[in-house]
Amino acid sequence: MLALLEHAVLAVVFLMLLGVYLKAGTREMLRVVVIATKQIPGVSGLVASTLKSEAASFIRTTKLASSPSAGASSQVAAVTLPEQGIPKEELLRQMKEMQEKETDHMDGKVFAYAYTLTDDHFELQKDVYEMFSEKTGHSPEHESLVKTFQRSFLHENALNPMVYPSLRRMETEVVSMTSTMLHGDGSCAGFLTSGGTESVLMAVKTYRDRAQKLAPWITKPEIVVPTTHHPALDKAAHYFGLKVIHVPVTSDLVADVKAMEQALTPNTVLVSCSAPQFCHGIVDPVLEVSNMAAKHGLPCHVDACFGGFMLPWVEKLGYEVPVWDFRCPGVTSISADVHKYGYSVKGASVITYRSEEYRKFQIYSYGSWPGGLYGSPSMAGTRPGGNIAAAWAAMKSLGEQGYTQRARILMDITDRLKEGIAGIQKNPQLSKQGTAGIYGMMAAIPDTVIIEDFIKEFFSEVYKLQ
Repeated sequence: MLALLEHAVLAVVFLMLLGVYLKAGTREMLRVVVIATKQIPGVSGLVASTLKSEAASFIRTTKLASSPSAGASSQVAAVTLPEQGIPKEELLRQMKEMQEKETDHMDGKVFAYAYTLTDDHFELQKDVYEMFSEKTGHSPEHESLVKTFQRSFLHENALNPMVYPSLRRMETEVVSMTSTMLHGDGSCAGFLTSGGTESVLMAVKTYRDRAQKLAPWITKPEIVVPTTHHPALDKAAHYFGLKVIHVPVTSDLVADVKAMEQALTPNTVLVSCSAPQFCHGIVDPVLEVSNMAAKHGLPCHVDACFGGFMLPWVEKLGYEVPVWDFRCPGVTSISADVHKYGYSVKGASVITYRSEEYRKFQIYSYGSWPGGLYGSPSMAGTRPGGNIAAAWAAMKSLGEQGYTQRARILMDITDRLKEGIAGIQKNPQLSKQGTAGIYGMMAAIPDTVIIEDFIKEFFSEVYKLQ
C-alpha cells in the first residue's frame, strides 16, 4: 500500500513538472525543482552556506581582496571610535594610500558609476557646492578637513564596492564605529544612507521583506508606534504598503507601553520608538517597548536619527539618560544621522542592525536583467562617495574626546535655556504672521485630510517656476 502511494506521488510530481516544461520550458521547470528541493529539511541551510562560501571566494578575486577581512568567513573585530581624534595629516595620508588603489575613471577602464570629467567645469561645480552646502556645525578646521574628503571622492559612486574598495572600507568602518558607539558588538551590520528618512525607509523595507519570508500568511503588515514617532515612518509605510497603528502618548509610561501591546495584532511585523522623538526631544521608554516587542517575537527599531550621535556623550557627561540602544536586548536596529551631531556634511546616516541576518533583508537583488546581476543596499541608484568619505573623516578626526567636548558645550547651552524658560512668567503668544501663523491656523482645523491637502498645495506652489 505504501509503495503504491509513493508511486502515485511520483506520478503526480512528474505530471506537474511535465506541465511546467510544456508551458514554460526547461529553465522554468528547473526553477520549480530547485524551489521544491529547498523545502527539504536541511537543504535550505546547506544552500545558504554554499552561497556564502562562494561569495567569499569571489570577493577574494577582486580588488576588495586587499581590504582587511575581505571574503572572511568568520567574525572580525569591530572598528571603534578612536579615543582621541586622529590628526589631519594622518587622515590625509590614509586617504592618499586608499586612493592609490582606486580605479581612475579617467583611464577609460570604468564604463559606469563615474561620468564627470576632471576639468574647469568640475572645479566650478566644487566652488558652487561650497557656496551652498550646509556647514557641519563644528570648528573651521574640522569643516575644512571634512570638505577635503568630500571633494576628493565627489566623482565616485559607491553603488559598486568592487570599483571603489576604499569607499567600501570607509562605509564598513563608519557603520562599525557607530554600532559600537551604540553598544553593539562585532555581529552588528548595516549601511550608510542619504539621511534619516532613508534610514527609516530601509528599516521598514527590511522588516516587511523579513515578514514576507518568515510569515508569508501576513498579507496586510502593520507597524505599531507612538503618535510622536517621526512621519518618515508613515512615509515608508505609504511607499511599501504597510499600515501604521499610532498609539497616543501620555505621561504614564507603564500605561503607554501597555497600550502599545494592546495595539498589536496578528498582522504586526514591527514595533518602533524614538531616542529622542523629534516633537519634544523626549527619549521613549525603549527598554520597556523593546522588551514587550521581543516577548511577542517582534523586531524593534529605534529611530535615533536625532540623538544617536549625542545621547552616548550626554550620558558620559553624567546626565541621566534611559537605556535606549543595543543594551536593550529587544532592539534589533537603530538609525543615527552622522550629518547631525556627528558633524559631517549632508547627507549621511547609518542604519545598523543587531546582526547580518537582519541586514540581508535590506538588500535588493535582481537576477533576470540582461545587463547582468543587479543588487543595491539603498533606495538610490547613486551612492555619493564624497558623503561616505566625509562621514569617515568626521568620526575619525573627532573621536570620543571630540564628541564629548562638543556635547558638553551643547548641554551647557541647553541648561541655560531651561533656566531661562523656567523664569518666564507669562506664556509666549503665537505670532500671527509668516509661517508660524499658517501652521497655527492649519493646526486648528480638525480634519487632517484638509491639512494634508493644504500641505500638497503648499509644496506644489513653492516649486512652481517663478
